[in-house]
Amino acid sequence: MMKKESSKEKRLGKGAEGFFSTFPNYILVLIIIIISLSIILLMPVKVLIAEDYKSGEYLKSWRVKNGEGFTVEYIHSVQLTPVTETYTVVNMDIILNETTFESYGAGLPSTTPYTFEITESGFRIFDINEIMDYLVYRTGAERANHKLILKNKDYHFLSFSKPRTGVQFKIKSMRFFSYVTREGFN
Repeated sequence: MMKKESSKEKRLGKGAEGFFSTFPNYILVLIIIIISLSIILLMPVKVLIAEDYKSGEYLKSWRVKNGEGFTVEYIHSVQLTPVTETYTVVNMDIILNETTFESYGAGLPSTTPYTFEITESGFRIFDINEIMDYLVYRTGAERANHKLILKNKDYHFLSFSKPRTGVQFKIKSMRFFSYVTREGFN
């Protein structure tokens, strides 16, 4: 004679025996999730990092990809006219592509070995392709209004550094976990 299963037994399954038959599957899934998260969090990501030039203190970072460009714009301290410098990330290097400015003056080039043209908005030096290990800009206190333009977003230097601070930019490899703990998921 066959024993009829009660509704309580149907709900609970086969007791401890049912639990342990599926237990290894749960452990396997949990192990896979933990390993996957560990791999993702420990993966290196390429970042454009801003540091205090004197102390090396971390200020801010942005994820970048090979071939991605960014621009630094500011008002020249002597000429009080806009200057734009355009860069591209290539491997772990920063490549200066072009610079534009309105007028010659202290600290601005008067001659150049690179391609040069005069435009409606001023002077343009391009096809520079100069490798820069790092960049250093001094955050302006009043007029300079330095800003980094990356992925169509403006980042004013004063939002991550103090006035008159030397800010060094360079490309670094950073663990994804370190990047996320410092910058979030930007």
